[in-house]
Amino acid sequence: MLICVINFVLLLIALMKHFLKPFAPGEDRFANIETTKAENGGPILAEALAYLECRVEQRMECGDHWLLYAIAEKGKVLHQGLTAIHHRKSGSYY
Repeated sequence: MLICVINFVLLLIALMKHFLKPFAPGEDRFANIETTKAENGGPILAEALAYLECRVEQRMECGDHWLLYAIAEKGKVLHQGLTAIHHRKSGSYY
């Protein structure tokens, strides 16, 4: 079960800093965050502007990261608002 939220940054504003902090292995990333359950069982953040329910089609290990190829099957705009967009001119540095 996976909720795609476009790197979290695109669709979240108020909760962005929470998800950027490091979490211990197995730690509940959604503890103390108001959520509801999506049809696929994944969490929908109450303060998110929108959400997508995705099915993971393929996983690929890329060094110390994983690349997930997912198909969006359902989604909804929950609230109107401004999105926080992080845009890099080049993917070769941060």
